[in-house]
Amino acid sequence: MKIIIIGGGRNETSTLQTLAETTSIEILGIVIEPYDEESIELAEAFNIPIVHDCGDLSEKTDIDLIVDLSEPDGVGKKNCDRKPVGVDVIDRSTAKLLCRLLQSESRSTYDLIDKLTREHWSLYEIGISLSSAKDLAEVSQKIVEQATVLTNAPASSLAIYDEEPDEMYFSASTGFRSGIAIQKSWKPRENGLTNYILNHKGPVTISNMDNHPEFHNPELVSEGVKSLIACALTLDEKVVGIIYVDDFNPRDFTEHDISIISLLSTYAAMAIEKAKLLEETRLLSITDDLTQLYNHRYLVQQLLTELSRAKRYQEPLSFIIMDIDNFKQYNDTHGHVKGNEVLKQLAALLKKVSRTYDIVSRYGGEEFTIVCPKTNKQNAFDFAERIRRMIENTEFPDAHTQPLGRITVSIGIAGFPDDTRDPLGLIDKADIALYLAKGSGRNCVCAYDEIEDTAM
Repeated sequence: MKIIIIGGGRNETSTLQTLAETTSIEILGIVIEPYDEESIELAEAFNIPIVHDCGDLSEKTDIDLIVDLSEPDGVGKKNCDRKPVGVDVIDRSTAKLLCRLLQSESRSTYDLIDKLTREHWSLYEIGISLSSAKDLAEVSQKIVEQATVLTNAPASSLAIYDEEPDEMYFSASTGFRSGIAIQKSWKPRENGLTNYILNHKGPVTISNMDNHPEFHNPELVSEGVKSLIACALTLDEKVVGIIYVDDFNPRDFTEHDISIISLLSTYAAMAIEKAKLLEETRLLSITDDLTQLYNHRYLVQQLLTELSRAKRYQEPLSFIIMDIDNFKQYNDTHGHVKGNEVLKQLAALLKKVSRTYDIVSRYGGEEFTIVCPKTNKQNAFDFAERIRRMIENTEFPDAHTQPLGRITVSIGIAGFPDDTRDPLGLIDKADIALYLAKGSGRNCVCAYDEIEDTAM
C-alpha cells in the first residue's frame, strides 16, 4: 500500500514510526510544518520525502491512501482539500486503530518467526547431539524425546529396519504404557500400516485411526493411539527405519508438525546409520569371526567388569569353561571345514540356551566360556550339566566317528566368592576343574574344589 502522511507532531511520533516500519506500506511522502523537528528527524531516518505542501504530491497517481495525523486546525484541512481524486483520507483515530492492528500482526509474525527460529536451532542442536551419541540406543532415545517436544505430542517411537531378516524392531519409545515398548520385531505386512509408510513419499498423517480399519493394529489399539504422524527414514534411497509421533486423541496435525518431523527424519536417518556403523565396527573388534561369539579379549574385559560389580553388590558370579572332546581327531578325520561347521553349530546352541546377560565367548580353538553373573556355583553346575546333555543329544555332522560316538564336551566351573576373588584366578581354577573333567573320562562337568587342587 502506498500512502501520504499529513501532519504528525510530537504526539504522533509512535504512529508515524509504526507506519514507517511496516514492510507492506510504502510512504511516498510526508507533509509537515517546518517547525515540526521530531517528525522531520523521524522522516529523515526512514528516508521519507518531506514537503510542506500537499500540492507537491498531488501529481502522484499511485497513491492508495492519505493518513491525516494533523491537529484539527493544522496542515491537514487545507492539504486534504487538494488530494487527488478518488483517494480516501483517514483521520488520526482511524490511523491509531490501523497501527494497533499492524503492531498485533507484527507481533504475531515475530512470534512465528521466533518460534521457527528456535525450532530450527533445536533441530541443529539435535543434529549435533545425535552425532555425538555413543551408541544406537542413545541415538534412538534422543530422537523419540525430541519428536515429542517439537510436535507437542504425548508419545513417540522409533523402529529400525533390519534388512537381512526383512524385519522392523523398536529401538526406543516414550510415552507408552508397555505394549509398543516391549514388542521385539515384526515383518511388514503387504497391506499393513508399516508397508504403507515405507512406500509413501514423505510423512504419513492419520488424524483418527478409527477411520482407517485397513490399518488396524492390536498394539496401537491396546495403547490407545488415535492419531499419528509417521515418516520413513531413508538415506541414499536405503530404508533405515520409521519414526512415529502418536497422540491418544484424534488430532489434525498441522503442516508445521509435518515439516518438523520431515526435517527431524533427515537428521535421524544419518545419525542411526552412523551409530549402526560404529556398533558394527566395535562388534567386529570384540567378536570371533567364525562363531560370532565374543572373543578372548572381550571376555577378559567383561569378566573384570562383572566381577567388580559382583564385589560391589555382594552377589555371586560363576565362570564356565568347556572343551570339545577329541576335537583334534575330528578335524584330522573330516577336515577343518567340517570342524568349523561343528564349532558354529555349537556356538549357536550356547547362545540359544544362555541368558541375555550371560557372556558367551570363544576362548580359543575348541574351547568356549560363559560368564554367569548373579549365579552361585551350584546353579552354574546345574546349568552346565544341562548344556552338556543338550550337546550330547544334538545331531552334528559325522559325530558317529568320534570315540564316544557323538560330539561331547568336558566342562569346568569356578565361582566367586567361594573359590577366588581374582578374575585371572577364576579362569585358572575353572581350567583346573576342566582338566579334572577330562581326566574323569570326558563328557562330564566338574566344579573346582580346593582339596582336589591341592591333591594335583
